[in-house]
Amino acid sequence: MNLTKALKHKKKLIKLAEEQYIRFSKFNSTLVDTETPYNAEQAFNEWLRLTNELVELKSNIHIANGPIMNKIHRMSELKNMIHRFRGVDTKSGMHREYYDKEVAEYTAFFDVVKKDTQIHTWESEIEMLQEEIEAYNATTKI
Repeated sequence: MNLTKALKHKKKLIKLAEEQYIRFSKFNSTLVDTETPYNAEQAFNEWLRLTNELVELKSNIHIANGPIMNKIHRMSELKNMIHRFRGVDTKSGMHREYYDKEVAEYTAFFDVVKKDTQIHTWESEIEMLQEEIEAYNATTKI
């Protein structure tokens, strides 16, 4: 299977494992002689099986991603930078604070236009990295 399919399968395994854990957890302790829709022991064993399969799949994905890990990490950090950078105050010029009688003058290293331009540059880099990663994932087998 290629990396693209492996990543989709990983998401599916995570969801299935979570469902089995919820069933186990919910029906682990019940009143004696009470019928339940799910067997806690079976749910527990399936949760363990799916978790072990998930560990194996994640390990194989990690190994296969070795040549592009720098791109994956770069893209992750760019997304984090954009998220944080959006909150940077760009106030510049004369402003009065809400309950302040005084007007104060502000200056900013990044004005709103420079900030937006920087975010756009980072978003363009993310798009480029995403395309490269998707191409790699589509052609790399695990």
